[in-house]
Amino acid sequence: MPTRIIFGSGAKAILERELGEQPVSRVLLVYGRDSAHRNGSYNDVTGLLDARGIAYLEHPGCKENPDDEFVRVGAGLAQAHGVSFILAIGGGSVIDASKAIALLAANQTDDIWAYQQARERFTAPALPLGVVLTTTGTGTEVNGGFVISRRSSNEKVAFSSLSVRPRFAYCNPDYTISLSPQVLADNYTDILSHLLEQYFSMEETTGIVDAVVLEAIHYLLKNTPELRNWKDSYGFRANTMFASTISLSYLFSCGKKVPWILHYLTHALASHRPISHGESLRIIMPGWLVWLSGNPAYATRIQHLIEKLSLSDATQLGQYFLNHFALMGCDSHPLLSDREKERIVGMLSADKDFLARANLDVRDLRCILDWTHHAC
Repeated sequence: MPTRIIFGSGAKAILERELGEQPVSRVLLVYGRDSAHRNGSYNDVTGLLDARGIAYLEHPGCKENPDDEFVRVGAGLAQAHGVSFILAIGGGSVIDASKAIALLAANQTDDIWAYQQARERFTAPALPLGVVLTTTGTGTEVNGGFVISRRSSNEKVAFSSLSVRPRFAYCNPDYTISLSPQVLADNYTDILSHLLEQYFSMEETTGIVDAVVLEAIHYLLKNTPELRNWKDSYGFRANTMFASTISLSYLFSCGKKVPWILHYLTHALASHRPISHGESLRIIMPGWLVWLSGNPAYATRIQHLIEKLSLSDATQLGQYFLNHFALMGCDSHPLLSDREKERIVGMLSADKDFLARANLDVRDLRCILDWTHHAC
């Protein structure tokens, strides 16, 4: 893993040293709206840049689902001002936007869809970038994936380029103290989803990886009630943040082909319902787990999971996770309507590559979505 993890509330001096070792002459700071100022990360970063005499300009205002317009403006800024380094201050949305900006700026364009349609034209590796992480749940700080929304259609599209993997990620658990209960619940749900998706591959030869993933899932579920004491427990904040970071570091997908069924379904839902990623996961995940429990291809892993969670029957999985979502203090949200199900099935059934890769058909999609509607 090429990303250097700078971890802990006392690690700011290491971040300063890391900035001195990177090819940093002019920086583009990418961040959201208010959180970077509230949690102190903005002041910490700009203070270090000022102390080292590093010039920077800012691209604030990244929304929860970064879109092509925000990326376009950022890439234009980076090119116009000769930026040599992108520094993301925030969570998954900010980091994903920064990855897209770094890739586009290096290739002298501002059109992310050109990358989707003709990757061979993007020959230059992305500008180097670093991350100052202020949330949990994302995992994008240590990999080459990023998701950007298309403003014209509200479509969420996943991209991948190994050149956008951050040079470093400064992970300070104290920056997460100001997160709201709803954001914490969304983040916690997202970590669980990353672990579960990578656990449920169909390969049979990844025993040590599965053992580590299972233990991480068990840790998070066992400690779910501690979310209510988030501000008071540095240890819990640190362990949760670290679980998030390693969950998408490629460690847990080692030796696996992960179809990301759950995330494809939630992205399809989010394309027409304005809810957070965590909320969409909580709507879809229980039905997905029950569908998995009835699929012979996943029988061994289902058995190991229910043993780890001390459940007597795989059919309990859906309700078990619903109960843990309640422990997170999640807000209630409308369940799937028949029209939403039709739209999701229609969207994903048109993606033949996804269906083949995930070994799915339309009946599988309906099974996942229908259970969620009737059982919740």
